[in-house]
Amino acid sequence: MTLDIRGPAAVLGGRIELPRETVLLSTAVGPCLFGTAFLVTAYLPGTPGWNAIYRVLPAGVLLLALRPARPHGVWWLRSMLLGALNFGGFFALQALAAHRLPGGVVATVSAAQCLVVPVLLTALGQRVGSRDFWVPPIGLAGIALLVFEGETAFDALGLGAAAGLAVLSATGMVLTRRWGAPPGVHPLSATAWQMIAGSLLLLPIATLIDGTPPPLSLGQLSATIWLSVGATALAFALFFGGLYRGVPA
Repeated sequence: MTLDIRGPAAVLGGRIELPRETVLLSTAVGPCLFGTAFLVTAYLPGTPGWNAIYRVLPAGVLLLALRPARPHGVWWLRSMLLGALNFGGFFALQALAAHRLPGGVVATVSAAQCLVVPVLLTALGQRVGSRDFWVPPIGLAGIALLVFEGETAFDALGLGAAAGLAVLSATGMVLTRRWGAPPGVHPLSATAWQMIAGSLLLLPIATLIDGTPPPLSLGQLSATIWLSVGATALAFALFFGGLYRGVPA
């Protein structure tokens, strides 16, 4: 059962749910952890595909070890689709964009997902307030004024990748919130299925584009560990945890 975040703490489905403010705050911490990836990526080798696999696959295995479960029925297909949107395609494009553009540019362009989400919700027949359409552009404009500098380089391929990950992220977010987690399955397990599925989809792409897996120096290994554990496993556990608890997309 999902949490109605409008109310105080409650007991739902046999477990204690958190107060609205706590749910929103913990959900917001996820994107804050995502943002560190734009700084850490600069220390990784120039292999976007393998960098994404090194990041996502261990994170999925870690979450699945914490909450073992396996998909069943329609969730095999849903996990593959969500894995492709939220992790496979998303992190491949993010790694590519981060290697070709300054982190602030990538973060700002990819944040355009907040413009895509209300459009998708409307297309799915869900009511969306007018504020969801006019507030995001103001926020994006403010961020752009803060991070863009006169000498900022705009690489066409990098911009295309950043725009693509905004679309993938928005679509994955809406579907994750719409479908929720399977009955009786912990959100960590459902998130882990997506991560592992996305990693498996990335394997042939990384092999085709980047060749063999690159060796990592000690510094690159440290950066990869943070990306996998902090900026992926923990970040998505918090962010998707909010979606599963009822935070609107």
